[in-house]
Amino acid sequence: MLSFKKFVKKLNKNISLNKTKIYIAVSGGLDSLVLLDLFVRITTKTNIQIEILHCNFKVRGEESDKAEHLIQQIATRKQIILHTKTFNIKNQSSKQIVARKLRYFWFKAMLKTNYFNYIALGHHLNDSIETVFINLRRGTGIKGIKGIMFKKKYLIRPLLYFTKKDIFNYAKKNKINWIEDSSNVNDNYLRNKIRKIINNFLNKENVLGIIKTLNILKEEYLMINTHLKIIKKYVLLKNKREEQTLSLRKIFNLYPIKSYLYILLKQYKIKNIKNIIKNLIGKSGKQIKIQKYYIIKKTNLYETNLF
Repeated sequence: MLSFKKFVKKLNKNISLNKTKIYIAVSGGLDSLVLLDLFVRITTKTNIQIEILHCNFKVRGEESDKAEHLIQQIATRKQIILHTKTFNIKNQSSKQIVARKLRYFWFKAMLKTNYFNYIALGHHLNDSIETVFINLRRGTGIKGIKGIMFKKKYLIRPLLYFTKKDIFNYAKKNKINWIEDSSNVNDNYLRNKIRKIINNFLNKENVLGIIKTLNILKEEYLMINTHLKIIKKYVLLKNKREEQTLSLRKIFNLYPIKSYLYILLKQYKIKNIKNIIKNLIGKSGKQIKIQKYYIIKKTNLYETNLF
């Protein structure tokens, strides 16, 4: 159940509410307008400063303009500064991908220009679960199945602990109007297909179990990242010429080698890890060219240069 009290408690647990400046990303849909309503209520009780960001991509025609008009009305009524940005992506083939890139690029620019602390997004628990299933279908590790993080750099998702049903009930109770996004029922999108399945699965008992699992996975993901930072210091060295060197003597003490090498080398855009391992344990003096980098197997069999 979503209540103002629970919302503030979860938010306060993850970020400081003292003299914080937060942009609220508002699309005009249910989730973002409930998010805005909750933050408006917070501003009456704290010294948080909020402003609204809205992108109009003009891809839904009249529906897009109605959403922008509704947000303008709310901003005027609530006396909140509104920033709008219009993009023309009608001729783009992958509209969702393009729109996402343009939106976040603008968000980041606004954040830096006006010295705000965070941008709040309307993602909720259903979105996080949908993301898990999408990534499972694509093939993923723990990073893909841990769900969406509450906080990632300057982005926060304060509704992440609540389901779509919780948000809907809050909107009805507080008489919040919104513009329904017609693209949400388009079965051409994989997320919409998964959404229909998940909505029938999310009863109270299942939600509690899923939340517990996602929290464990997120903690384990953070733990793994901490471990990998230590491992990088252990195996990645610098030689006298300031070239980065991978110690094979040390890397071969790790298991599984393939997984460790993948993590260590992916920053160099190296993907064919299987062949890399084969070459690294092969004849000395072997040189592998990958994009602008070289991996050189030295004759002592213990070091490989990355430069």
